[in-house]
Amino acid sequence: MSRYAVNKLVHEIQFPEKRERYRADEAAFLAGYDLTEEELAAVQSADIRTLWEMGVNPYLLRVFQLWNRISDADFTAALEGCAFLDPAGGGRDNG
Repeated sequence: MSRYAVNKLVHEIQFPEKRERYRADEAAFLAGYDLTEEELAAVQSADIRTLWEMGVNPYLLRVFQLWNRISDADFTAALEGCAFLDPAGGGRDNG
């Protein structure tokens, strides 16, 4: 799993022209990224919690939420109990 690759994808599909390419031919667009099956599935299903746990930047995740038309209530519910990731790569830091 690559935090960089999944963050790059979530960042790039926030731009309308790339998002249109993604929507037009999802498989072809995603083929350009070195993602695991789990990462692909999380993006394709807009699985906010899994993306968070994979280390997607919170600001990018918020934009992802908005363009996927995920309500604030559903977004908040998906992240219930989550904490910021440990920048050293040790997983979640629940303080």
